[in-house]
Amino acid sequence: MPENNDLWIRIARTGTFKDSEGRQQSFGASDLDTIASTYDPAQLEAPLVFGHPKDSDPAYGWVKRLERRGEILFAQMAQVPSAVRELVKNGRYRYVSMSLTPDKKRLRHVGLLGAVPPAIEGLGPVAFAGEPGISIDFTQETQGGNMPTPEEMQQQIGALQQQVEDLKAEVTKLKTERDESAKGKEDAQKKAEETTAEFSAYKKGIEVKEREKRVDSLIAAGKLEPAKREETLSFAAALAEVSTPVSFSSSTGKVEQVSAQEKFLRDLESREKDPRFVDFSSAAPLPGHAAAPNMTINPAELTAKM
Repeated sequence: MPENNDLWIRIARTGTFKDSEGRQQSFGASDLDTIASTYDPAQLEAPLVFGHPKDSDPAYGWVKRLERRGEILFAQMAQVPSAVRELVKNGRYRYVSMSLTPDKKRLRHVGLLGAVPPAIEGLGPVAFAGEPGISIDFTQETQGGNMPTPEEMQQQIGALQQQVEDLKAEVTKLKTERDESAKGKEDAQKKAEETTAEFSAYKKGIEVKEREKRVDSLIAAGKLEPAKREETLSFAAALAEVSTPVSFSSSTGKVEQVSAQEKFLRDLESREKDPRFVDFSSAAPLPGHAAAPNMTINPAELTAKM
C-alpha cells in the first residue's frame, strides 16, 4: 500500500523543449512560478505515474505542492510507495514527463520514464478530466556525492567556452592590427590554446565522473557484478571514442540517435536486478543477460553492427 511519506523530485526547468505534439514550448522562471502558484491539489490533484498514462493506469503517489528553486521546478510527492522511492533514489528513472493543461498553467500529472514500473498492489487509478493536455519530457538527474548538477556543469562549460571564443576573437583582432608585435600575437595564441586544452581536459573529467557514477549505480542496483566495474568502465570509455551515432529505442517506443557509449550504458540500465551474482569468468551468462564485454572487441566494428 502507498506510504504517507514525501519525496522531492525535479520535474521541469527553464528553456525551450518539444511537447508531445512536437511543438516548441518555452518556459521561463515566471512560467514555472505560475505553474507552482496555480497548483491546488484540492481542485486538481496531479498523480505520479509511469510513462504517459491512460485513465485506467495506477497512481504511484500524488503531488503535494510545487516549488521553484532557481531554474528548476520541484514537486513534493506524497503517498509514494517505498519501492518507488528507492527506484528514484537509485537513478532508475532518468527522465521525467510533466503534463500540463493546454494553457500551460496547471499541472496534470508527473510521469517517470525509462524503466518498467514495479508491481505494487492497492494503488488507486488515475482519473483525468477535461481536454487532453501537453506533455514535456525532462532529464531527471539523481542527487548524491560531490558530482555537480547538470545545470552547474552546463554553466561551467559555458563559461569556459565563452573564454575560448573571447580569446579567439582577441587573436583575430591582434592579427589584423599592423602595429601589433609578433610576440603579442604568439602570447595570445598560446593563451587561447592553453584555455582550449584546459576546457577539453575539464570536459573529459566530467565525462569520466559521469561514467563512473552510472556504472556504480548499476552495481548498487544489482545489475552489474562489482568485479566487472573496471572492465565495464574501460569498455564504455573505448565506445566514447566512437563518433558514429547508433539508434536506441526507449521503453516508450521512442527511437533516438545516441552515442555508442550511451546505448551500451542504457542497455545495462534496462536490465532487471540479478540477485544471483556469480563468478562470470567461469559461468555462462544468465538467461536474458549479455555476457560481460570482451575488451579485445573493436568499438568501431561493434558500432557498425548496432
